[in-house]
Amino acid sequence: MVLAAPLLLSPRAAPQGLGSAGRAQLSYRGALQQRHCSAELPQVPPPSEGVQPRRRIPALLASALGGAACALLGAPRSRAAAARAKTVLVDLEAGKEQRLLEDEEVRLLRDLQARFVLFDTRRKAFVGLPELLRPGGALYAADVVCIGELHDAEADHVTQRMLLDAIIYVFFLELRRSDGIDPSAPQGRTAQNQSPQRVALGLEYFSRQQQPVLDDFIFGGTPKGVQDFRTACDWDNVWSYDWALHAPLFRFCQLNLTRIVGLNLPYEAAKIVSEGGLEALPSWFRATLPDVDLTQTAHRLRFEAMLKMPMERAIPSATADLAENTRSPNPALDKIYQAQVLWDEYMADTAVRYLDANGGRLVLFAGAAHAWRDAIPDRVERQARTAGRRLKAVSIVPWHGGEGTSGDPARFPEGADFLLPMAGPGGGDELVAAAEAQRERLRGKPRVFPAGFL
Repeated sequence: MVLAAPLLLSPRAAPQGLGSAGRAQLSYRGALQQRHCSAELPQVPPPSEGVQPRRRIPALLASALGGAACALLGAPRSRAAAARAKTVLVDLEAGKEQRLLEDEEVRLLRDLQARFVLFDTRRKAFVGLPELLRPGGALYAADVVCIGELHDAEADHVTQRMLLDAIIYVFFLELRRSDGIDPSAPQGRTAQNQSPQRVALGLEYFSRQQQPVLDDFIFGGTPKGVQDFRTACDWDNVWSYDWALHAPLFRFCQLNLTRIVGLNLPYEAAKIVSEGGLEALPSWFRATLPDVDLTQTAHRLRFEAMLKMPMERAIPSATADLAENTRSPNPALDKIYQAQVLWDEYMADTAVRYLDANGGRLVLFAGAAHAWRDAIPDRVERQARTAGRRLKAVSIVPWHGGEGTSGDPARFPEGADFLLPMAGPGGGDELVAAAEAQRERLRGKPRVFPAGFL
């Protein structure tokens, strides 16, 4: 997200009855303190394996089996009955995984994912997604994969879900190989979210302080619908972008038991900084923040350009300004820029803390302005080095300009590791259209996850 003066583009309802900027600052300070903000990411342990059949069987199998699996969820009346129920659950789970590998609609989805073409800005060449996900490939080797979005672009959201699922699936298959068993074997499986191959999803949309709500939605003992989650996470105030564009992602994560990590700082903190600068933050909150690097000129010029024009025009404009040294940063935007960079640094800090505490990998969804290398990815790597750890972050930015996959490589901008052309053969628009057609075709019908859920 790019901040716009004087308010955030993701508006949250401001405190009512404020008569002046000074009173607004005091109100936001009070709200910030009331949240008991902390730099520590809440550590909620992953669920036990016993939770998974209770959540996965009705969600994934009932649709495929016409509800037959649901009868297995009641408490067995004896040890023998428990043993029989466990055997049936295991067999059903094995059957589900076999269908996952053989189902025609799932194969179609895997084919669509394999056709994604990205532009490698370092090599100046197009590259297929499968190459990047092979051992040694850039996405396979990354600890953090930061995928940008235009918040109101449906195609970007579908593309993100397809990439997230592809990454999770690669490490699911690797986990099964490390188990030494066939992916469809009925026993000996390790839960992916309890393994070194775990993949979590970090989201700009939620603050770090919302983590208990996010974990309850994914792992809570009482299943919750996405509309319940909309209320619980205070979506319409916290983020407020079109719920319909985001709800499929939350349902996907719930069904797949993919942990959602709230990355952002509290809204009140960003609001205080955008109006009064970093110095306006309460000292107790400043003490919890990572270092904020405001020295990246390319980042600053891109930020200012994106306030005035679409990204596909802003990036070339900012690049030319930097090369020709024809424009200096606008001092009137200093405070808003400080809020933007604080946002980047805080989300990077959350990502580093999450990986330190939990391991695995983190796929990160954020506005395109946060996904360029000098936004979140470079800050993840810098903060990790400062903490004595080495992390590799990779950036992917959807690119809606030009001729897409058939365009001249020399015309693609630098600044991200990979651009995802949305036009042309293998571009996001073509593949998204096919995925959306599958979703509509399977709506309300028995289907095998993840077909029809992306």
